[in-house]
Amino acid sequence: MRSGRTWVVIGAVAVAAVVAIVAVGCGLGGDDSATSQEDYQTAVVNSRDRVEFALGRLSKAQTREAFLERMDEAAETVDDAAGDLDDLGAPSDLADPHERLVDQLGQLAADIQGTADQARVPGFEDIFQGAAGLNFESWDKINAILAEFRRQGIEVDPLAPQTTS
Repeated sequence: MRSGRTWVVIGAVAVAAVVAIVAVGCGLGGDDSATSQEDYQTAVVNSRDRVEFALGRLSKAQTREAFLERMDEAAETVDDAAGDLDDLGAPSDLADPHERLVDQLGQLAADIQGTADQARVPGFEDIFQGAAGLNFESWDKINAILAEFRRQGIEVDPLAPQTTS
């Protein structure tokens, strides 16, 4: 049989273990709304820059095949940027425009990929002939959301127009 003192030590160790587990849980556990505005701004700017870089590469393609390959790559980059933002979450006061931005980035990725896929269909090979640039409604919506972010204190530039020539 254990002495009273042994039970006190066992009880103290058990309480210390519970306190440690709770402390670790509070420190490691977090919710998406805990993203600071500064961290969120950094993520939005990074995503915007990735998208603009990928789209900017389109005009540097020398052949139709290279152009379509870069469109595939751009669609993947834009989709990855949307996924990364979605995984991060947003401060609670930016939750609505955040969700719309993630959705529109996903739509832009689909628009780019769909256009590249259509250009590969026989009969559509010359779809870009004479085009001065690509124009997607999702692009305009993304810029409107970025403008909304600027009004709410997130310092992020709009996506710049890209040309195909």
